[in-house]
Formats: sequence, structure tokens, C-alpha cells
Amino acid sequence: MSRLEQGQGLADDFDLLDGHWDLTDRLSLAFREADLPPFSADRPAFSLSGGERMKALLCGAFVSGADYLLLDEPTNHLDRQGREWLYHQLESWQGGALIASHDRELLTRMPKIIELTPTALRSYGGNYDEYQRQRMAEQQAARAALEHAVTDRRRTRARMQKEHDAAQRRSAQTLRTVDTLNIASFERVKYKGAAKERPGALRRQHREQNSSLNAAVQQARERIEDDNPVMFTLPGSEVAAGKQVLVVESLQLDHAPAAPLNWRIDGPMRIALKGPNGCGKTTLLKTLLGLEQAASGDVRLSVSAAYLDQHLTQLDLSLSVMAHLSLEDTPLDEGLLRTRLAQLQLGADKVTLPLSALSGGERLKAALACVLWRREPAQLLLLDEPTNHLDLALTQAIESALAAFPGAMLVVSHDEAFLQGLKLTHSLAWRETGWHFSLL
Repeated sequence: MSRLEQGQGLADDFDLLDGHWDLTDRLSLAFREADLPPFSADRPAFSLSGGERMKALLCGAFVSGADYLLLDEPTNHLDRQGREWLYHQLESWQGGALIASHDRELLTRMPKIIELTPTALRSYGGNYDEYQRQRMAEQQAARAALEHAVTDRRRTRARMQKEHDAAQRRSAQTLRTVDTLNIASFERVKYKGAAKERPGALRRQHREQNSSLNAAVQQARERIEDDNPVMFTLPGSEVAAGKQVLVVESLQLDHAPAAPLNWRIDGPMRIALKGPNGCGKTTLLKTLLGLEQAASGDVRLSVSAAYLDQHLTQLDLSLSVMAHLSLEDTPLDEGLLRTRLAQLQLGADKVTLPLSALSGGERLKAALACVLWRREPAQLLLLDEPTNHLDLALTQAIESALAAFPGAMLVVSHDEAFLQGLKLTHSLAWRETGWHFSLL
């Protein structure tokens, strides 16, 4: 279109724009509805924020006139307002869509869920809530099947033991009887051989049955998901009620609301830090830890704290998790450490690999282990979008582990389902007039 407007168009340009002469106007309208600032179409994508890039891509998809959309984690990098915009766009979309997402709020708006596992692709009618109900029913049935398989194995083994004992008695009786019979030697040998063979044949039959029973129990057990949350914490992470954790006085950031922040954390408060992208949430977290300088004001931190962002910038990716824990002077001996890491699905084949060789979820688990299993475990966690780029199963596992954390917590996330699962007690929300602290 730009070439045509400049009088430099080619014949193919007319074909490409056929039926789309209003594309610029439609795209501009889509940008405004997405609350994107006006920018030219030739602006480099790297100059946009993550949220702006995602919105721009989605706007292009929605005005494309496509029959079907394929969206991969479309809520990544979107703040609360951006997610609401996306939900509205999808609800009004007339075409088809296949969406890969771990955003449970988005999934509850979907009329159908397809689950991809290492062995199968399974379809569930209804939204995510209905999917959970069906999965729960499947798990209940799987547990019942396991219980039945275990009971059947126990009863069958008892029956086989009785059969074995009876066969042994019959064999012994036959051998004794044969010795009293007035028969030829070769017949006596034949009868004794048969008497000894029958228990052996029964044992072989029982071994085959026992193998089948064990296989049935193992198959039934494999259908059951492990829903036990992993305990990350050590006793030193606990914060007593009323203990001073953090005091902030007249804190003013370079890019923040006009009113300074006066605020404190006492005891094991669990606080959601809320606000749109670009309002200074990450800057505030880093300032509280002394990683960035405030324009003015004072911060007093009274406990050991740890900061985890979505990029895990505090990790040296060239080192292994075992090397990191060694640097942190963990009080756990190597055997217990390896056992705990194995419970996090970080087995012997992974704990000595450089972190660069691990997945994003594995790195996050390693990072949590490092800050909570160190000599001085963190009593205050500052989490900045920790579940970005994690799949749903791992998000829920991390959610369960953090819900059991006995210390204080300040977390940034636009995933409302994740926040609700953390058992939050307070909210610190950005307003144009200042930060607003409230009880949930």
C-alpha cells in the first residue's frame, strides 16, 4: 500500500490489496481499541514492549479476515486491561480458533478443550471448568480401578497360595502312596515324576498370573496423577505473626504516581502488586531490594529476601543447580538434596547439567530451590511474573508449592487464577494518584 501511495506499486500489489483497501483504517481502529499508541507500520518491532508487540500481532490477526486463527499463548506479556481486550475480541470473532494457552481465565471462555499428552490427543466438551470436572471424574475412576486391581491381586495371590499348598500336599501324599504299591519300578518312577511335575507346572502358571496381576496394577497406577504439592521450604523460611519484614517511608520512584509510598509488611503477609504494564511494578520490586535507586525515600528490609523474575536473571546459566546450591551453602547434605530435587522432577541426569540445558519450568524450580534451601533461606519472596512461559501443569505445581510458603510474599502477575491460588491477604495497587494498599 505504501508503494502504491508513492506511485511505485507493482501489478502484484493490486492483487494483494484486492478487497483490503481499507486495511490501514481498520488496523488503526484495532490499535486504538487495543489501547496501543499511534505508530507507523514500518516501526521496528524490537522498539515495542512485549505487551505492545503481542497486541500488534493480535490486531493484525483479527483484521486479517482469516477463516481460522492459530494463537500460541496469546495472553503472555498482556496486563489486566490487555487480557480483557483479548477476551472481548475472541468472543466477537466469527471464525474458528485453535488456542494454546495456560491462562485458566481464557480457557474458561473456550467451548472445547483439547488435551495433548505424550501419548494421546484427547477432546473434552465444555470449558476449562467442565474439563476439570471430567478429569476429576476420570481420576476418581482411575483410583477405583487401582483399588480394584490391588484387591484382585491380593485375593488371587491368596487363592494361588492355597492351590500351591494343596498341590504340595497331594504331591507328598502321592509319593508316599506310590512307595507302598506293588508295581514295577519303571511305573513307580513314572508316577513319582508326574507327582513332582504337577506342583512345578502350577508354579509356572502362578508366575504368569502374578506377572499379569502386577502389570494390571502398574497400568492402573500410571493413570493416576500425582497431585501432592512439593514442599520447597525449610523451617527458617517461616515468619512469625507481627514480625517486621519491610518498612517503606516516603518512597518516590522516577516513573511512578505523584504521591510517595508509605507502607510496611508485618508478618507473613501475601501481597499482590497490581497495575498496568509500564507503571513501575518491576522497578518497585527492585528498589525494595536495593537493586535500583529510588528518587527519594527510605526502605528498611528486616529479613532475608529473594527476587525471582520471569527471566530468572539471578541465575548463572553456565552452572548446574547443584553448583548453585553449593554456592548458597545449603545446609542439606548431598543425598537429601538429590532426593528433594528428584521430587521436583530434577533427577540425577539434570542436577549436574548447566541450567542453560534445562527448560524454563525446570529453571524456575531450580531457582526456588536455591533461594529456599540456602543457608539463610528467604523469608520474603518478590516474584515478578513467575509463571510466564510455563505450561498449565507446572504453573499449578508452582502455585501449590508457593501456597505452602510460610513467609511473606509480594507477587506481580496478571494471571488471576494463579493469584487466587496463592492465598493472598493484601493488595498494593497502582493508581494515577498513588499506590493503594488494601486488605483482600
